[in-house]
Amino acid sequence: MAASRKRSKPNLAGQVNACLARHLKPGAQLRVAFSGGVDSVVLLHVLAQIEPQFPLTLSAVHVHHGLNPRADAWADFCLAFCQRRDIPCAVERVKVPKKSTLGLEAAARKARYAALYGPGADAVALAHHLDDQAETVLFQLLRGGEPRALAAMPEARVHEGMLLLRPLLNVPKAELVAYARRHRMKWVEDDSNLDTALARNALRQDILPLLARHFPDYRERLAGAARRMAEVASLLENMAGQDHAAHAEDELDCNALKALSETRARNLLAHFLRVRGAALPRPAAQREILRQLLQARGRLSLPLPDGRRLVRVRNKVRIEP
Repeated sequence: MAASRKRSKPNLAGQVNACLARHLKPGAQLRVAFSGGVDSVVLLHVLAQIEPQFPLTLSAVHVHHGLNPRADAWADFCLAFCQRRDIPCAVERVKVPKKSTLGLEAAARKARYAALYGPGADAVALAHHLDDQAETVLFQLLRGGEPRALAAMPEARVHEGMLLLRPLLNVPKAELVAYARRHRMKWVEDDSNLDTALARNALRQDILPLLARHFPDYRERLAGAARRMAEVASLLENMAGQDHAAHAEDELDCNALKALSETRARNLLAHFLRVRGAALPRPAAQREILRQLLQARGRLSLPLPDGRRLVRVRNKVRIEP
């Protein structure tokens, strides 16, 4: 009896093509978030190569944040890269408030997505890869994130009405760099990624290389954990939806919250905030908020991270500006 052979992983083009086939119809209009870094350079190059096999209307958008002195040079690089390959490319200039309550990184991300979501596309492709996924899981774990945060990034999701795809999510960074070098491609380097004063950069530059020495497959293990957390988050969301339908409309009933277990009540409270677009407090803060809501005897007003307030009047809880 012949020994069984380990099934080989599809090549890079095959993995991207499979992702497109799972989520798009042939002829779809796909917009690529094109920073000019090696990840997005490889993604755009692969998409252009497989376009004859999976017909697409392909375009690119470079978001110019103006936060780096080299931002103009990066935009010029992206335009030239796309022009050589006859791919339409737009440069969207955005203003990022440096004193945003969201923090600079989150504010830049919000502005970036707003620029990517313009009309004329069925989906936006992002170049997040396996190393990004592992980094996100570990980062959220160290922050004490709940299951939705630990689920990290899905391959596909709808955000504010736009389908986001991550065709490279199962591809290691080293494979992308090898592809770029094999095809003699150039890309830009963002020097701000070397600033280890930022927590994510410290993970990427200092912690993860050390982790790789002792746990070479840490990327796959953390990505697997993210998939399991996504299943847990889905189950919790389904339960919260049922509880919300039974116990809440525009307001939460404190008597209904008291009738639930503490875990289930917190799950319902988080769902109540989320469906109303409120920023969720950290898990420890959610526990304290629930405790105060259930123990209060008179009117209670508690601040939320986005500046709004969670208010209890009599036995009802609502969100106020």
